[in-house]
Amino acid sequence: MIIELNRHEMHICEFFGSIRRKNAMQFNYDRQVSKQDPYDMDIDGFTGEFVVAKFLNVMPDFTINERKNPADLICQGKTIDVKTTRNPNGHIYVTDYHKNNPCDFYVQVILSDNIARLTGWIDSKTLFEKATLITGNHPSYCLKQSDLFNIESFKRG
Repeated sequence: MIIELNRHEMHICEFFGSIRRKNAMQFNYDRQVSKQDPYDMDIDGFTGEFVVAKFLNVMPDFTINERKNPADLICQGKTIDVKTTRNPNGHIYVTDYHKNNPCDFYVQVILSDNIARLTGWIDSKTLFEKATLITGNHPSYCLKQSDLFNIESFKRG
């Protein structure tokens, strides 16, 4: 599923992603594991959330305060963690924090400028059954993109 954002939507995503980054710097230990600039990661993260909310026809979470819950969206009473990347072959990475505080579902979004591709979704139980544990400085679980369910089935389910 491809979703194209207009320039106004892109400005909204840039604004909220930047504000969230500034807020996170004040209150949180940074758990991001990437070589990408943290501001760009937060802008991309909010953009992914915005895209999934648009796809599901729900309101994005516009809060900028410290967030204790890993859920990015709530739809029909179920929590959703949106995982966004710019790598077209990217996988879903989650940490022990996610295993101990799981969302009901995880949705992957791949960004390229103002174009977003919703690659698929997975429920938390299946994610941790199929994911590979990667040990090291920042242990995480990796789920291959090919293990995701078709995004259209998420909307119907």
